[in-house]
Amino acid sequence: MTSKERIKRQVLGQEVDRIPTVGGWMLSAGVLAEFAGVSVEAFLADAQAMTIRAYRNLGADALVGGLIVPSVADQVRNGQVEEAKFSQFTPEDLVKRAEQAPASEQEFLAKVDRPKMRADYANWIGEQRKSFDGMELIPTFWHVVPNFMMYCSYGYEAYLAACAMYPDAVERIYWESAIDARSTNSILVDVYRDLDLPPILFTGHDMCINTGTMVSPAFLRQRYWPLCKYAIAPLVEAGIRVIYHCDGNVMPIIDDIIAAGFSGFQGFQYEYGVDPFAFSNRRSLQGQEFLYMTGMNISRTLPWGTPADVREELEYVLDYTRGGRGLLLFSSNVIGPEVPAANVEAAYDFCRTYDPNTPRPTAAAKPRPWPWGARHG
Repeated sequence: MTSKERIKRQVLGQEVDRIPTVGGWMLSAGVLAEFAGVSVEAFLADAQAMTIRAYRNLGADALVGGLIVPSVADQVRNGQVEEAKFSQFTPEDLVKRAEQAPASEQEFLAKVDRPKMRADYANWIGEQRKSFDGMELIPTFWHVVPNFMMYCSYGYEAYLAACAMYPDAVERIYWESAIDARSTNSILVDVYRDLDLPPILFTGHDMCINTGTMVSPAFLRQRYWPLCKYAIAPLVEAGIRVIYHCDGNVMPIIDDIIAAGFSGFQGFQYEYGVDPFAFSNRRSLQGQEFLYMTGMNISRTLPWGTPADVREELEYVLDYTRGGRGLLLFSSNVIGPEVPAANVEAAYDFCRTYDPNTPRPTAAAKPRPWPWGARHG
């Protein structure tokens, strides 16, 4: 089975020869250089190509778009929001931004050059796939949902205060980005068809911390999720499975994610109370079993555990995915430089050798706690 066939069949719920593996979120020049079989100096001299070689040597079937490539040997962070850099903004700045929104959806769409966008996306995706050395691309676009992460532009204090003080204005900004996203997604449907891409797209915005959502679930239910459903509808209606990025404790919004039309999840920070057994027997709005891009916890098991701990965690994942149904091995977030290469390799080796057609208890087995949490608290 080719990588493309394996990814496509897993997404469609068909039998596969092994669990597909995905790469792209590793931020350690040293570890990537080791997998690529070169020195750190040689890696940094052509980091993009060496990163792709590293995942090829690991046996990855696919890479996410927006491949993370370290630029220096000791890089420890890929992106961050430093509140001090946004001290000039106030909640009223978001009100002013909302006032600049178009009067109607038609006014916005009149400015969209659909043929150019279609060609641009097709070219970008084509170039990515060509550079991936036989590994498939899982398109990853953060802008295909309404922009919750306006804290990246205004800082947390101004943005979250605006959510409380001027909810109509914030919703107006969500609305504008939703119609932009919907237009983009309708174009992507054509691009997927033109390029014969596996029907999967990865997106989502960080809206949770370790205790729950940054704003109330009720606010999101009223102001955000209906617009999110509207934005991704073209993808959902075309049969493209849309995967939601799950940082922090997403348990308070799982129902909303599903109701918006998402049919898969990426991430899971079990250490914050996320329990996939609580929803693994449910189905998407279209009746599909969920997809899961997950399996490698980047804050506990990978950095501080052993290869045996990694394998034990993957057995836990196999339980809530009923033997790996819909599973695509991936990290919960960006793998940091503190993670030993042996632990990453153990995860990929596990999926390369495990036969997903091995008889396993039906249903989501018996719910059980996350192994690392059960052992270490």
